[in-house]
Amino acid sequence: MSETPDAQQTDEAVPEALPSAQPPSPASPGRLLREARLASGLSIAEVTQSIKFAERQIEAVESDDFDKLPGSTFVRGIIRSYSKLLRLDPEPLLLMLGEQLPPADNAVHAPEDTGAKLPVSGERRNLIPLLALVLTLAAIGIALMSYFNWPGGGEKTSPAQAKTSVGQVQLPAVRIEQPAADQAGGAAPPAADSHQLIFVFADKSWTEVKDATQKIIFGQNNPAGTRQVVSGKPPYELVIGNASSVQLQYGDRQIDLRPYTRVDVARLTLE
Repeated sequence: MSETPDAQQTDEAVPEALPSAQPPSPASPGRLLREARLASGLSIAEVTQSIKFAERQIEAVESDDFDKLPGSTFVRGIIRSYSKLLRLDPEPLLLMLGEQLPPADNAVHAPEDTGAKLPVSGERRNLIPLLALVLTLAAIGIALMSYFNWPGGGEKTSPAQAKTSVGQVQLPAVRIEQPAADQAGGAAPPAADSHQLIFVFADKSWTEVKDATQKIIFGQNNPAGTRQVVSGKPPYELVIGNASSVQLQYGDRQIDLRPYTRVDVARLTLE
């Protein structure tokens, strides 16, 4: 007997279902920060120069390995700084953290990599007499300064007599520098050295300057509201972090940093 068409259809092999496509990896704060850094052409070393965190901490953030970082407050702070450098909104990244954050650490820690340790309870008790002695000496110093230097503070005493009276205690010399200004308009005179670099920092900025010999003649983190003058042999190679908050004068010329700035880091050469 011949098989019926229905039987033939029943015996035919049913094709297996194709495996479903693997879903893409979910977005995470570290992955988004890493992709933004690579798109900006920045290395991890350049990031650490700009926001002053260690390379291992930046790598831990990009790997979402937050357990290696000291507490949730630190994690939120580094993500905010990193996002600002890459011109990202930090709030969506912070919302993604969720349960990835390490538990809050309310203990007081010594600064990292300084070799310092916090005193135990017995050591703290031993420090109390020393602290009292320091406060007593400070009070004596203030009293001496009031007596010898302030108007109406008693009988005036010559510097030699003051030194004899206080024994080994020497009052610190304080010098306040005022910006130079001419008598007519109050403006600072132009720099006499045409090879002089003058930096004015409205916000914190890491700055590095190399001279014609490729030697670093200036490299440091500069606090907000400070001014630095650098002299050397041009051409100069400059790297200026947080460049939007820095004013640069070269000799008598004001230098516009915007054409040389990428991700708020300016790189330029001045002849």
